[in-house]
Amino acid sequence: MSSIDEIMDEILRMMRSFMRRVEKELEMEKELLRPMWDYNTRSLEPLCTISETEDEVIVTMDLPMVKKDDIRINATEDTLEVEAKLKQEMRFAHLRHVCGDVAFTCFRKIIKLPTKVIPEEAKARFRGGVLEIRLPKRIRRYRIKVE
Repeated sequence: MSSIDEIMDEILRMMRSFMRRVEKELEMEKELLRPMWDYNTRSLEPLCTISETEDEVIVTMDLPMVKKDDIRINATEDTLEVEAKLKQEMRFAHLRHVCGDVAFTCFRKIIKLPTKVIPEEAKARFRGGVLEIRLPKRIRRYRIKVE
């Protein structure tokens, strides 16, 4: 292979890498511009954070005005869906011009997880209006002892 071919291959590799980063950024921006309510399902999207450790994905979600027994969580190896019924309907006067007079009845969020997890081993805890879900990662690293 000539040096020109090698240079062209490197340029193509860099362009593909750049395009993957741009696509990822556009997906994140699209997520930020989406409304945090759905008046068709009468649901609100809760605030949440997603973090990772070496062994697990941790999802923390604010669910005020919700009882533990009214939370439903479904998980696959790459998605998490949380739905929680509100203790009482919520209305927002400033949204009337957007969606009329709607009473929201639940929180609902579907999350694409950053890595594959083992949903059967997930654990959830709800305290003080905050839901924490810990999902073990599918691929775990093991330290190999050198003798």
